Amino acid sequence: MDIAAPQDHRVGVLICRQHSLASYGLVLDAFRMANQLGVAHRFHLVRISQDGQPVAHPDGDLRVDAGLEALSGVDVVLIPSLWLNGPEAVAEQSQTIAALARLDSRILVATLCTGAYLLAASGRLDGKAATTHWMLANGFQARYPQVRVQASHNLTHEAEVVCSGGSLAAVDVCLYVVQLLAGRDVARNLARLLVTDLSHGPQTWYTPPHGWRRHNDDGIHQVEAFIAEHHAQPLSLEQLAQRLHTSVRTLQRRFLAATGMTPIQYQQAVRIDRSKDLLESSRLPIEAVAECVGYQDRVAFGRVFKKVTGLSPAAYRQQQGVGA
Repeated sequence: MDIAAPQDHRVGVLICRQHSLASYGLVLDAFRMANQLGVAHRFHLVRISQDGQPVAHPDGDLRVDAGLEALSGVDVVLIPSLWLNGPEAVAEQSQTIAALARLDSRILVATLCTGAYLLAASGRLDGKAATTHWMLANGFQARYPQVRVQASHNLTHEAEVVCSGGSLAAVDVCLYVVQLLAGRDVARNLARLLVTDLSHGPQTWYTPPHGWRRHNDDGIHQVEAFIAEHHAQPLSLEQLAQRLHTSVRTLQRRFLAATGMTPIQYQQAVRIDRSKDLLESSRLPIEAVAECVGYQDRVAFGRVFKKVTGLSPAAYRQQQGVGA
């Protein structure tokens, strides 16, 4: 019986001096390991730089296979993370950005973390959902207001554009691209080879739900501390405003500007954070956990918890390895 020829997939990997070596190496490793799964699919990596020359990376020169002309011949383009260097890369990679803007819209483009900066600068993310590392999402959104940033998402996929969040999401996006090109079975087998899962869930599993956003409004810091201490109690905006000797409207405006949330959203985030601690560290019934953090209705608590984490309280507890 004849053995069917493998289906070839050409994977273009953009490289510039601002790219994270860990992110770049993960992309190479994931697709090279995918080639160890059998002969049905083969992934051919094409390392691409702006000028087709080796990249003078701060941690050592990186070899490449081609210049930007190779982009038209690939099935998917991957842009590794730029970590904190997104704006710097945008300033230096004008030709790469122009090439991404000209790229056939049928070619899939996947960004890892802040690799989204280069794609956003090309205009290809305009009006589309995207994500990046939760810590950097506000700055990214401010720079590219035309992009629909969904920082809570680990992955977004719209109109042949896939974006991913932080470090673990880098694995997820590689697996997701493999699934799109070669099917779920191949992606699942690759996940096993990488000793991981097909998906790590939303970034809200890993995002500090409150207090992570730096700001210099001392009054709002005091309000945050008060909400954290009294999170299980009903929240009175009037009482909070009195603490700042201001109006409710001014309180809400200042709180949103400082934290990115309303006081009610902040209280909810604290409650869910505390409930996660209880689910992980105790065997309290779900009803008792809900009551401890201020929810008298288990159903309402479960609805909010799932909206924030993507899991029911019971499923979250099981995922953390805690017996019910």
